Amino acid sequence: MQLQGKKIVLGITGSIAAYKAAMLVRLLVKEGAEVQVIMTPASKEFITPLTLSTLSGRPVLSEFFQNADGAWNSHVELGLWADAMIVAPATASTIGKMACGIADNLLVTTYLSMKAPVFVAPAMDLDMFAHPSTQRNLEVLRSYGNHIIEPAVGELASHLSGKGRMEEPQAIVQHLKDFFFADKNLVGHKVLVTAGPTYEKIDPVRFIGNYSTGKMGFAIARECAEQGAEVLLVAGPVSLPTPHPAIKRIDVETAVQMYEAATELFPECDAAVLCAAVADYRPTVQADEKIKRTEDNMTITLQANPDIAATLGLQKRDNQVLAGFALETNNEKANAHAKLAKKNLDFIVLNSLKDKGAGFSVDTNKVTIIDRDGEQEYALKSKADVARDIVSYLSRLLIVALFLFMPSQISAQELNATVTLNTSKVQGTNTEAFDVLRESLTEFINNRKWTEYTYEEHERITCNFTFIVDGYSDDGSFTCSLMVQASRPVFGSTYNSTIFKYEDQGIKFTYQPYDRLDFTEDNLDNNLTALIAFYAYIIIGFDMDSMGEMGGSEFLNKALNIANNAQNLGDSGWRAGSTNNNRYTVIDDYMNGAMEPLRLLVYRYHRLGLDTMFKDAEGGRKVITECMNLLKEAYENRPLAYITKLFTEFKQDEFVNLYSYEGGESEKREVVKILSEINPSQSDAWDKIEKSAFK
Repeated sequence: MQLQGKKIVLGITGSIAAYKAAMLVRLLVKEGAEVQVIMTPASKEFITPLTLSTLSGRPVLSEFFQNADGAWNSHVELGLWADAMIVAPATASTIGKMACGIADNLLVTTYLSMKAPVFVAPAMDLDMFAHPSTQRNLEVLRSYGNHIIEPAVGELASHLSGKGRMEEPQAIVQHLKDFFFADKNLVGHKVLVTAGPTYEKIDPVRFIGNYSTGKMGFAIARECAEQGAEVLLVAGPVSLPTPHPAIKRIDVETAVQMYEAATELFPECDAAVLCAAVADYRPTVQADEKIKRTEDNMTITLQANPDIAATLGLQKRDNQVLAGFALETNNEKANAHAKLAKKNLDFIVLNSLKDKGAGFSVDTNKVTIIDRDGEQEYALKSKADVARDIVSYLSRLLIVALFLFMPSQISAQELNATVTLNTSKVQGTNTEAFDVLRESLTEFINNRKWTEYTYEEHERITCNFTFIVDGYSDDGSFTCSLMVQASRPVFGSTYNSTIFKYEDQGIKFTYQPYDRLDFTEDNLDNNLTALIAFYAYIIIGFDMDSMGEMGGSEFLNKALNIANNAQNLGDSGWRAGSTNNNRYTVIDDYMNGAMEPLRLLVYRYHRLGLDTMFKDAEGGRKVITECMNLLKEAYENRPLAYITKLFTEFKQDEFVNLYSYEGGESEKREVVKILSEINPSQSDAWDKIEKSAFK
């Protein structure tokens, strides 16, 4: 079930297509998702809340307050709870309210509070959908980063036929799955895109320009942002809205202005795609006042503009990727190959005005991508699809560049932590204390230099510290449980592989608002900072182990020292032997010599296995299979060790995906045998591996 565990808010509005929501809920639940339905009052005229509540297994929400006891349905909590929100069907009225921020019902209020991505599936009559106001509102929603699921063409409730029919539930679910599992190969990368024409002024009312609309460049910028990149879009004079909220837009008018912006920004970028139709020449003299017509002919002297592509080609570092465009009318491929070499481009995108549907002022394009090793032709497609092809090509080159020029030394990664305080068990107390504590913890974890190493943003460990507050007193006494989870980035992929996960029960500490959080390793006078430092060093140590054989010993020993020295803090979680799964035992088990096979496994599994699969899937998986014997050896040496079993628990989905390929029956049976011996509680997951051998 690909949506297993995903939390989905489904908003239903007053459209005849609301009847399809029942099937949509059923399909989402079948995929393993948790679904919370929110209905507008008008939608209840088309389908009953009872139907949707039965299918979702949760009460349907519609009003801000419950009729029975006045309990408040918190749109804020729903916005934090969800992994995605779908509005299906979405009427013209609701789309307008969402675009303008008119929060007069629970659905729109929840949308405005939503932290997760939002998908909108319009449903209305063809003339309503085609109306300029509806189209403008949809463009506004797109510019906010919402995903519009285009309606289908078909028979409508009016018995007319046209575009406006809500997309079928199966297709909506597929959109959601495509989003969650699509490649996001540009996470952590910064990409410069130039787009549109340039205008070269003759006088205050006239200019030399071209027919470029900027649509191709804006489509590339949007696709880069969709794939996780930070995008710098240098745009000539166009009327297009910024296509994605993750895009930083710099508007220019002339070629010189575009040159200055591009040459300033390129050094901080990993790649640049030069899609703009830049004027090669500009008037030597630009009049300050309108030039009046005379009986004589007028001569304008032109001078060359600076060559943006050639300049960036000279600036380009070995680990940067530079792409250009060539719009040609004759000798197309010869001219494109010459431009590729002359300007030191990594690849060039050729389109010809001879191809119908390509070039300016259309929504389609037909391109050939050319590099030094050859060329690849593509069929006529929408500019959005062409952008997808170009960005896919770009991402592959970036992976190669990163792999060839990555530092060879082992370096620790600083933490990129999110801190959450769940205070639902202690409602009605001093919420300021919780807010300040969360902010202080976030600053303490992320700003402290736990190591002496520096890594790029996309190389940092991602971790979550989730505190469940069980008790709180005004004197600043807290009792909590804590869920710690950390993931390392997998090289050549947007996937993060979990390296540590642990639930810590019964924590006690004191904290007053605006207490300064600090930690000194030889002075453990605060259980809270000792706790955070303990887990920070474990996470960094595990990550270092994943990068080099036994590479994390320095930091894991720091965690062990904290556990040894903190036993006088009055928290049973530090006391040796109190349980098999307390803090002391977790780190002591892992640092025990008998667990050396597991530490070697962490390195080989992650570094030689997952990190190499982008260029050698079969070879990387073979290493991972060999690692299973190390896991078995560690388990046999210390069968009660928490980390051994934890390794199989938090990687069960990863294992299933790794072994979902066809073939390898004996290999899969051996893997399943080992995993089942270590952790039989996950037998359903291991069964999937074995069954995949008989596809």
